[in-house]
Amino acid sequence: MREKYLRFGDFIKKIRQEDPRELTLKDVSKILGISLSFLSDIENNRRKPFDKEKIEIFAKEFNLSDEDKAKLYDLAARDRGEIPSDIEDIMMYSEVGDMARFALRQSNAGKINEEDWKKFIREIESKGGK
Repeated sequence: MREKYLRFGDFIKKIRQEDPRELTLKDVSKILGISLSFLSDIENNRRKPFDKEKIEIFAKEFNLSDEDKAKLYDLAARDRGEIPSDIEDIMMYSEVGDMARFALRQSNAGKINEEDWKKFIREIESKGGK
């Protein structure tokens, strides 16, 4: 499945199925404290992703990298049509968030292009900010 079309449920299902412990839906539902049917519906993209607390438990249980944990938050937010909950506070209630929203709106207006964003990200990475 192409990354662009990856859904939250597909991603957590893949993580669970590739885990060497061979955890079942029942095992993971107990770990998360949710019903088996709810988890099954999420994995099959029939229900919205679980909340921030459950994402944190899932990420810890499966020892996810920071990159995969961020992907979980992003996919959950995309499926819900929201800002990722791990960055909501900074995006909505800080000066940095004000600047980020301004920059995103400038991008949306065509005043900042993809090359500008790539240059900015490369600069951040060169400072060790990755």
